[in-house]
Amino acid sequence: MALERIGINFSSRRLADESALAEDLEELKSASPDFVEVGPHGLGVILGGRLNEGRAAQVEKVLASAGHAYTVHAPHALDLMDLGTRDLQRDALETSVRFAARIGAPVVVCHAGKRVSLRDSRRRLDDQLAAERTVLRELGEIAYNLGVTIAVENSYPEPPIVRGTTYAYAAWPSGLAGQVAAVEHQAVGICLDVGHAAVASSFFGFDLLKECAVAAPLVRHVHLHDNLGYPDLTEGGESRVAERLAYGIGDLHLPPGSGAIPLEKLFENIPFPQARTCCVELYPGLRHLAKETLAAAREFLKPAHDEPSEGSRQDGLAPARTSS
Repeated sequence: MALERIGINFSSRRLADESALAEDLEELKSASPDFVEVGPHGLGVILGGRLNEGRAAQVEKVLASAGHAYTVHAPHALDLMDLGTRDLQRDALETSVRFAARIGAPVVVCHAGKRVSLRDSRRRLDDQLAAERTVLRELGEIAYNLGVTIAVENSYPEPPIVRGTTYAYAAWPSGLAGQVAAVEHQAVGICLDVGHAAVASSFFGFDLLKECAVAAPLVRHVHLHDNLGYPDLTEGGESRVAERLAYGIGDLHLPPGSGAIPLEKLFENIPFPQARTCCVELYPGLRHLAKETLAAAREFLKPAHDEPSEGSRQDGLAPARTSS
């Protein structure tokens, strides 16, 4: 196992005000993350799927001045199975990849596609899955040439999935593994979101460790957080975060060790030979626990701190640089 860089998510939305962005990044330094995962959409650098050059230049300078290394998370709504907006979805991911290269980020996380039954009733599921593979293969080539890896994230069983109005093949890590393996590109792998997998395991009834083990050989990046494994059966949203915490339901993004996921067993027993980076995704309201959260994550990940596998393209993380 090769996990050795432990970072944290940057959840603030900073569409302007570079000074506030700089202050937020400076505050994270006290937690000593190995990297910070940023979303270009949350920083205002993507407009209509394309890079907003002026804003991107401003953001790059702030990121570089902060002295952090970075990974990137593409827009959360990105869906490469949505054939009705195929070009826009592709553009948003390509822009995320190119932005990652500009700031020296080796990984771009993107969500796996979903089939929304009512909107896509005339689209064959096989066609949608094939379309996702095609775009991932094309953008994988661009990413490879830029020194970036695309890591496709397993799905969280949000309420529409639980109700059966949306189908998410990637709620099963093994399902995502099959799709990514079929892409057959060395710059396209999996982001294993442990919290998502735990809730999916509880709802769908699969064995969490066995499913994660199937996906593990293709994992290039890990999202680590804790929860109680209970699905949220009602419509959620940021306005209901406090209620979800009170009832212990849904994707809680708790510090590792604060919930019920068997993290110790997972990292002791499952190898991740291609993964070197793990992002702790912490609920924004718990940001004051960032330092303790990263320390807890490092304890859980001690078994995964072996030497990286031969041939790994991720040669480590360096502080961001401004593009020339």
